[in-house]
Amino acid sequence: MPTTLSRGATSGSSRRREASRSVPGSPSTIQFFGDWRQEQHGTIERGSKLTLDYDKARLPGSFAPWRGAEFGDIVAFCRFHPRGDIVSGSVVAPVRNQENPPGAVISHVPRPLDVPVPQDANQAEIWFHGFYQTSTRADGWDSRFGANYWFDIGGPQPRVPERPVNYRSGAWTRPDVVNVMEHRATKVNVFPAPQGGGPLEGTNLQTVLALRAWVQESRYGANAWIDVHVFGDGDELIHAETLTLSYSGFGPSSSYQFDGVVYQGATATPGSVQPKPDARTLQYRLYYELNYQVFTDGILHQFDLTEDALVRS
Repeated sequence: MPTTLSRGATSGSSRRREASRSVPGSPSTIQFFGDWRQEQHGTIERGSKLTLDYDKARLPGSFAPWRGAEFGDIVAFCRFHPRGDIVSGSVVAPVRNQENPPGAVISHVPRPLDVPVPQDANQAEIWFHGFYQTSTRADGWDSRFGANYWFDIGGPQPRVPERPVNYRSGAWTRPDVVNVMEHRATKVNVFPAPQGGGPLEGTNLQTVLALRAWVQESRYGANAWIDVHVFGDGDELIHAETLTLSYSGFGPSSSYQFDGVVYQGATATPGSVQPKPDARTLQYRLYYELNYQVFTDGILHQFDLTEDALVRS
C-alpha cells in the first residue's frame, strides 16, 4: 500500500536528498608552488568549494612588458569527472598604476580561484595555460607534460539522475568544432508585480537557460541544438525536449545561442492553482551538424536549481 504524505511532510529518502543538496561540504585548497610541488589542504568534497592557489613563477613566460604595461594572463582549467564539465578562470590579478586612475596594468599578482564542486563528481582534473599577446604571442602550459593533475573527490554519495541526457549515437566528440562559450540557468517567478508595489499576488515559475556556443564556420550552412532534461527533487525526469539554437555569428567568431524557457513550473493566481513538479536539476548536451556529420563537445552540462518555495518568497 503506498504511503500518503500530508502537505509539508517529506519522506526519509526525500529528506536525505534535500540534505545532500543543502549542506555544503568543507572547503579545500590546492596550492601549486613555484618549485613544482603541489599540496592539498582538506578533502575535496561534492557540493563544496575548491580553491586553486597558484604561484605564477611556474609559468614565468606568461607576461611581457609592452609600451609601459604588462600583458598576459594565467588561466586554470578544472574538469570534473565523470560528467566532463570544465570550469576555468584566471589565477592572477592585475596591479594598476595609481598615478592616473584607473591606470595601466604594470604587473600581476596571484589571486586564488574558487571553483564549485559538482554533486556528482568523482575526480578533478586540473591544468593551467599562460599566455600573452602583444606584437607577438607566447603560450605556455602547466599540465604535468600533458598528463594533467588529478585529485580524488569525496563527501556524500554522488547524486546521479535516473535518466540523464544520453550521448547521441554517431556523434563525434570534437570541442575544436563546437563548444560552450558561456551559459547560465536560473529559476524565476515572472508573475507581474502589482501596480504601486506590494507583495506578489501569484506565482509563475519558469526555468530559464541562456547559452552561447562557438562553432566552426561553414559556408554551406549548418545547425545546432541541445537535448535538455529537467529533473525533480527526487532526481526523477520531469521534462525532456530538444531545442534549436539560433545563429548569432555576426562578429569575430561564429556562434549559436539560446535564451528562453526550458521548463514551465507551477502557476497560481487568487482562486486558481496549477501545481507542477519542482525543477531541481537541469542537464543538456550540445550538438552541431556540419556537412552531414554531428559533432558535440562531449560534456553533459548540468545546473542545480533553487527549490520553488525559495523562488516564490
